[in-house]
Amino acid sequence: MGTIRESADIILYNTGLLERLNKIGTPHIIGSYRMDMMAWNDLDIDIENSDMSIEKLYELTDYIIKTFRPKWYEAKEEVTDEGKTVWFQGAEAVIEGELWNFDLWFFDRETIGKAESYCDGIAARTAEIPGARENIIKIKQELLRRGLYGYGEGKYISMDVYRGVLEQGITGIEDMLERYVPGENRI
Repeated sequence: MGTIRESADIILYNTGLLERLNKIGTPHIIGSYRMDMMAWNDLDIDIENSDMSIEKLYELTDYIIKTFRPKWYEAKEEVTDEGKTVWFQGAEAVIEGELWNFDLWFFDRETIGKAESYCDGIAARTAEIPGARENIIKIKQELLRRGLYGYGEGKYISMDVYRGVLEQGITGIEDMLERYVPGENRI
C-alpha cells in the first residue's frame, strides 16, 4: 500500500464518496489531507451547501451505511453559537483492510473559507521551516500511539502540535510533552 494520502484518494475517488458529495454541494477537503500532513487514516471534508436539509442528511446516511458499512456512525443537525444550522456525519469503517475515520460537515462558504485559510496558513509556515512537516507528523503519530491525542483533559489536538512545532520550535515527542501544555491558547 502507498502513503496515507494515496489511500485517502482511493476512498475519495474509487468508492465514489467525492462524486456523491458533489451531488449535494461543493466538497472541500480540509485538515491534514489539504496540508499534506496525514499522520493516520482520517479525512475531514466540509461541504458547502446553502440548502442542506435533514432529508438530504438521511439520504447521505443511507449511502454511507450501504457503501462503507461503518463500525461507528453518527449524524446530526445542530445550531452553532452564532445561530447557524450545520449538519455533521462521522463514520469509522474498514476500507481496503484499514480502519478509517471520516468527518463530513455541512457549512456555509464563509466557515469553510476560514478552515481553508487556516490549513493553508499552517502548510505555508511549515514549508518555511526545515523538517517541520516531518516533526508534526511524527509527534501526532506518537501522541496517538500513547493515547494522548484527542479531546479531553491532558490530551493534545492537531492545533497544539502545529503551535508547538511552528511557534515554539518543538522537534520531537519528548520535547512536546515537556514544554507544551495541551489546550494552552487554543482558538
